[in-house]
This record gives sequence, C-alpha cells and structure tokens, in this order.
Amino acid sequence: MPENIAKDIESLVREAAFFVEAQGEDAFPMFRTEGRFLYGDIYVFVWIVKGKRIIRLVFPPDNMGEDIEITNMTDARGTNITEMIMKIAYNRKGEGWSEPYLWKRPGEGIDSEKVSFIKSVTHKGKTYVVGAGYYLD
Repeated sequence: MPENIAKDIESLVREAAFFVEAQGEDAFPMFRTEGRFLYGDIYVFVWIVKGKRIIRLVFPPDNMGEDIEITNMTDARGTNITEMIMKIAYNRKGEGWSEPYLWKRPGEGIDSEKVSFIKSVTHKGKTYVVGAGYYLD
C-alpha cells in the first residue's frame, strides 16, 4: 500500500467522519461536490445501518447508486464487500483498512482491485459507516 496515498485516505475519511458525527446527513452535500472529498477516482462514501440492513446513502460516482440496500453486496470474485466493511466498522477501534476487492473505477466498466479505509460514527443514535479508497493498479 503506497504510504502517502494511504495516509491521505485515512485523513480524508477521518475528516469526513468528523462532519458526519457532528452534522449527520447535513454533511452529505460536501461529499458530492468536486473538491476535498471528491477528486479524480477518490471519493467518500457513506452507509447507514438500519437494523440488519445496510443502506448506501452517499455514492458520488453515481447518484443512482444512493439510497439502495447493499446488505449483501459482492464483487466479481464473490467477496462479500458489505460483510468485510462492517467487520471493520464494528471492530474495537471502529476503523481500519479493507482487504483488496474488485470495484469499477468511475467512468470505466472494468473491475480493478481497490482497498478502502473505513470508520464508523454515530449521530443522534444512528450508526454511519464512512469510507474512501484507492485502486491498486
């Protein structure tokens, strides 16, 4: 994992998580606007936990992918991405790096290996999972 990009992603996610924890969904528009939280193929995503269901609330590459249930989202290899990310969100530290998984780059139809840094936060009793990642190739 390239050290500089990894540190940048961790910082980005922690900053975004701070805003979600403080403002809840009022923070979401800043994640959808080109700038600090959305540039090149780097973007912040946000999920919410609703009982046993996981809903993707923020997905800047394609807003049609927002407000959908992703409880059992898998990649082309069959890796359950949701399960992997939720294990990180619920670990003792409430944050950490995913294992590599396959994901399409924004604007491309080809799967590429990606890793994401995840952090869980709570706002007014709601649990949110904030993340961002980068492609390994």
